[in-house]
Amino acid sequence: MSPPLEPSSSKQEDMETMSNYAESYLSDYEVDQEKLQNEKMLFEKPRGERRWLGKEHHRGKERLHNSVKDRTFIEKTVKATEPLSKNATKKINASTRDGLEFNVVYSLDKKNRWKTADTISLLGATPENLNAEVVEKNALEACGIAHSEKSTFAVHSKQVNMDQEPGEFEVRSATSSGNGQHYSNFLPQTREFSKKANARMMTIRGEEPTQQMSPASQPTISYNIYKAHPSQEVVGSQMFKSKPMSKSARHRPGKGEDLAFYEDENDFDYDEEDFEDETSQSQSENFLDLASLSVGNRVKQERKSKRKDSELTYEIVEAVEPEFSYLLNIQEYLRDEGYMFEQADVTFHNQKDNIEHQIKELQQESKLVIKDLKPRQYLIDVSKWCQLDGGVVDGETTTVIVISHIKKNIYNVLVNSTIANHPSKKGSEYLRKQISSAMSIREAITRITSEILINRKIVETMKMYIKLFGKKTFSELLHDCNAWENQMVNMNWPNQHYHATWANSEELSNVGTEQEWNDLCAMVKKEPQLKTGYTSDDNCGLCSKPKKFHELFLVDNESKIKCTECLRDEFYRELRARRLPIDLQTDTADELECLPTFIPLTVVNWYIRMVSETIFKDLGASESFAKCPSCKSALFFDGTPAEKTKIKIIQNRSCPCGYSWCKHCDKEPHWPMKCNDYAEWEEKWLLRYSMMHAQGSGTETLLQVACTCAKQMYNVLLPEEFMACPRCKLNVKVDTMQTFWKHHYFPFAPVFRKLVVDGHNPFTGGWNGIPGDNYHEVRYAPRVAVCTDVVKIPPIKASVMDICGAARDVRFDLHFRNRAVQREHILIRKKVMETEVVENLFGTSAYLVELVTAWMYMTNYSDKNVKSNLESMLEDRRALVKTLEGEDSAAITESVKKLIDGIESVKRAVDKKTSNLA
Repeated sequence: MSPPLEPSSSKQEDMETMSNYAESYLSDYEVDQEKLQNEKMLFEKPRGERRWLGKEHHRGKERLHNSVKDRTFIEKTVKATEPLSKNATKKINASTRDGLEFNVVYSLDKKNRWKTADTISLLGATPENLNAEVVEKNALEACGIAHSEKSTFAVHSKQVNMDQEPGEFEVRSATSSGNGQHYSNFLPQTREFSKKANARMMTIRGEEPTQQMSPASQPTISYNIYKAHPSQEVVGSQMFKSKPMSKSARHRPGKGEDLAFYEDENDFDYDEEDFEDETSQSQSENFLDLASLSVGNRVKQERKSKRKDSELTYEIVEAVEPEFSYLLNIQEYLRDEGYMFEQADVTFHNQKDNIEHQIKELQQESKLVIKDLKPRQYLIDVSKWCQLDGGVVDGETTTVIVISHIKKNIYNVLVNSTIANHPSKKGSEYLRKQISSAMSIREAITRITSEILINRKIVETMKMYIKLFGKKTFSELLHDCNAWENQMVNMNWPNQHYHATWANSEELSNVGTEQEWNDLCAMVKKEPQLKTGYTSDDNCGLCSKPKKFHELFLVDNESKIKCTECLRDEFYRELRARRLPIDLQTDTADELECLPTFIPLTVVNWYIRMVSETIFKDLGASESFAKCPSCKSALFFDGTPAEKTKIKIIQNRSCPCGYSWCKHCDKEPHWPMKCNDYAEWEEKWLLRYSMMHAQGSGTETLLQVACTCAKQMYNVLLPEEFMACPRCKLNVKVDTMQTFWKHHYFPFAPVFRKLVVDGHNPFTGGWNGIPGDNYHEVRYAPRVAVCTDVVKIPPIKASVMDICGAARDVRFDLHFRNRAVQREHILIRKKVMETEVVENLFGTSAYLVELVTAWMYMTNYSDKNVKSNLESMLEDRRALVKTLEGEDSAAITESVKKLIDGIESVKRAVDKKTSNLA
């Protein structure tokens, strides 16, 4: 507000005359000075001296600035080159995982949003097919919201590299100083990314200018973070810019805010409930964002003056910001690993016994582990009920069920598992319907574990599908209902033995030492207390929300109450920052046992492994730590290879459960090839190997089919007239994709042919499983059908194909392996052989023949000695198979020694070459 004009000279003379008259008047009459002073105080304005005398107008400016300078707000918006419909906006909002609505101002000081609202988390919450950016702006108004586009001082955009793993991205940041610049100055086409802006620098560096990228057509999700500038002088008078008032004051736009409203900091509420109706409505009705509108194909007007040299000082950061690079992305880990965290209040109408009696009966089960958390609250470890008998035993806790008795026949049931759930069966309503009719707690647990056991098999099938086809990521399949319904759990997958140690080589791997899970948990536990402090239904002492007794914990020696939501936020904040171990200071006998009541079990197990790894390294251990992808066991690997391997560099790892993998890429073992070479080799080798065993003689298309019987996968080279499933013998005519019984002549009388077509055996009169008259009308719809043009498959030398194909045939032959092992056991019982060596020798020899041949082909390395050793190794392998059929101990020993010598010679030659290349 500008100061008033100075009075004119004539008015000054009149005022002086009036002043002299007042003095003469006072000299003639006596006046009560005290009464006169009171009258002056009554009618005088409280602001004191006139504004034009230099006194600051707003005495509360400094106080107001101090009260709002540390307050931060966030607003999510979407920008697009074309107008977006309401349905498109809803779909974009549903695809984000930030919990924010569009065009709603949220305070980062409420609900602890500042803990998770960093650049990495915000950009990671958006899908990869949409552009995302975080825009930091100076808040110029008293309430902390700025509508000026000239207040931007940082823009962070997400750059997705398709060569990286799904979910990984880079952050490109452009920053400014001072009180901000216009948002358009940070755009790629007008800043450092621009060809015009970089012309001078490229000339100095001697670089060639790159072609300017066209703007992306995908919508852009912007996270606008508003924060008042810490300097009061930079903000200036903009903090006191008048805003539109209520509807009753719309004819008085010049009326400012009452500063007394901001004197009490506690009276200013920043929650989104207050901003959702007022702020969004005022923005939509009173402000027009011209940047979001586009009129035709506008051509940007060229600048008349050249850019200043000072503008080249703004740097583009090509990597993740240093202050957030150390943070762990918990949500990304949960998506990659999968989990189930379902909770519901269930009313059991059919139960007769009380919960105490039922828990005592469940404690007699040897496969269940039951712990008392609080009075009327029990944690039941059902991991052993969620795995098949005779299968691989899980090394960690996979499923727990927490039961809390609320009142009468009402219970709160929490299912926390590392095994993902069907996307259509999520939510409390499904869990309530699933177990509400159970006659006992045992029956309810049986229903839950039975479904988890089915989900476990489906999840394993999804992982094999991803490794074979790679069309979708694991997290995408977990949210795809069709992938869950299209169950192929009993299918004979061609890659189901890729990671088996017997198909690779234990001798070429670093076998880890498995650690007992209970020992790791004992290391993580803090000093136990005698009992657990508990409370009844109350309000949380931190967020003040009403909670049930099972959602509240006493902390700080029973001086404060915290709910599970607040404790979860605190736990995530400490874990993301790697401040280990984490102590929530809850008044519990064992805090680690209470974590599964509000933390997903996948994160709890991850936390236990991290803390145990930290403890072991602090004690001086030099091993490396990992988790077995199959049995979930915690493994410690020696930093130096074992003496028996005699190889300097070992990249293959094996678990005692029989699972092997590469420590760098987690794929199947592929030493001596590097991970990038193996990825290139695998892409063309698997398709070429499928062509070697495909049906038909076509030369145009390779068809990979998963039959409708869900038991067999086979390959067909098109064009071809017919194809048949090797398992169910179902015949299909390729051009019409219709099933039929037989495509050749039926050599029987018409009456017998009619009986067979109708589905009856004319000799026995019974059903023989053959379709009826409509068999020729059934259309074949395979579960998976992938077509690949043969011309697009990279070629491989025929000699390499023959050697690698023959080695792979015997390498993954499970029946041959079982027969050889069984024959070896018979010879050991007859004292013909002493120890078991056959399985490892057969796996190592076939592994070396295939992978070393591929390694020489990919690296263009040719060694006649290595090739001759590989050929002789195959001959020694065949000779050992023949000698095992007899019972000549000397011949068997000689064959075993000869094969071992051949393997060692190949290993030494390859290791010497790889060491020289390294």
